Amino acid sequence: MRDQLRMLEEFHRVFGAHLEHAPTADLSDETIALRVSLIQEELNEYRQAAEARDLVGVADALSDLMYVVLGTYVSHGLQDLAEALFAEVHHSNMSKLDENGRVIYRGDGKVLKSALWRPPDLKGILEFNADNSDGADQHDR
Repeated sequence: MRDQLRMLEEFHRVFGAHLEHAPTADLSDETIALRVSLIQEELNEYRQAAEARDLVGVADALSDLMYVVLGTYVSHGLQDLAEALFAEVHHSNMSKLDENGRVIYRGDGKVLKSALWRPPDLKGILEFNADNSDGADQHDR
């Protein structure tokens, strides 16, 4: 994911898209609206392609969706933490297995949380990063 995030940083620099170098939730209303709109547009394209059983369209929509979502990480300055955040969510999702190692499904196929589930500690990753930041621009290292 690191290579893809660096590509998105390049895109944001070259095309003047919003780019942060440190984690922040403080984006302008315009930037937030744009990011939401771009994600929704690509999600809609995925739905259309998937419902049409169009594999090329699905591949295009998913690639564009990933590009826009990773661009949103860059917009929030989360590019250096993206892998750790993703891994933490993965570990949390894997904790959904029940005490017998079985998956609990909802009627529509969604995986449900077992009593063993633990929420992801994303705040811990963000705080650890903030506590260990030396103030230098992480992209100039």
